[in-house]
Amino acid sequence: MKLEALCLEDLKAFQNLYKQNWPKYCQEYYCLDNFIEFLKKEPHIKNLKLFTLDTTQARENGLFIIEDRYQLFVGSLNNTDGLLQKALDLLDWSNGFKCSSIPERHIYALDQVVESKKLRLVFRDSTDLFYMPAKEALKLRVEPPSGFYFKRLSVEDAPLVNDEWPNHHLGSLYFIERQIRMCVSIGLYHEKSQELVAWCIRLQGGFLGALQVKEAYKRRGFGSLVTREISHLLASQGHDVMALVGPTNKASSGMFTKLGFTVIDQCVWLRTEPTNGPFVWPEGE
Repeated sequence: MKLEALCLEDLKAFQNLYKQNWPKYCQEYYCLDNFIEFLKKEPHIKNLKLFTLDTTQARENGLFIIEDRYQLFVGSLNNTDGLLQKALDLLDWSNGFKCSSIPERHIYALDQVVESKKLRLVFRDSTDLFYMPAKEALKLRVEPPSGFYFKRLSVEDAPLVNDEWPNHHLGSLYFIERQIRMCVSIGLYHEKSQELVAWCIRLQGGFLGALQVKEAYKRRGFGSLVTREISHLLASQGHDVMALVGPTNKASSGMFTKLGFTVIDQCVWLRTEPTNGPFVWPEGE
């Protein structure tokens, strides 16, 4: 077996497979949804590789591996036949990967590859998958507080969003700029100063992310407001809404629970160290 490249039409066909037993495979469905839209808007997007295995069974499973710069996304309808583990084993791990929002059912395959290749981990974190169907999210629309207004983020907002993001890192400004260009986002702005005070962006995996409120505006419920607004926006496009929250983040867990989200699964984030020494992406990539 060897890896085989996927095209846009392959992703569309695979996405249809993940509609079954909804919402069991919503992670894979919405991950593919985002990358399908990326390729429609930017067919030659840099540093994006899409793979499956060159077997009929892999395609019937909708097995995919997405290398998005240093991030890795995976999916398969079958996590017991060993094919996902085989596909992961065939990747080049020398630069390290941030394995992002990996559904719990696929962790065994990933752990086996990490162990067999003796990869060292930077971190390994579990998160709860909060979920809300579109028909419920449509009810979340809210009016902005007096003196503020909602609008989609612009690329000009990216440096502030990146600076305020606790997970910012080398290359994350490019990531934030791309997500703002390609995905649904929402910002809460001050009417008089036009200052951006709170925001949320849909990330590649289809989850709400980069949810942030500027320090001077915290404890006013603005995080909940932008979450409600972006959830409504996604639902108005026919999408269910997902978010990943660490189990120790009681404030965010409480907010999503209060809004009516329910935990339906767990996902793992795992970062491997480069095996050939530090690797730095070229500027702008």
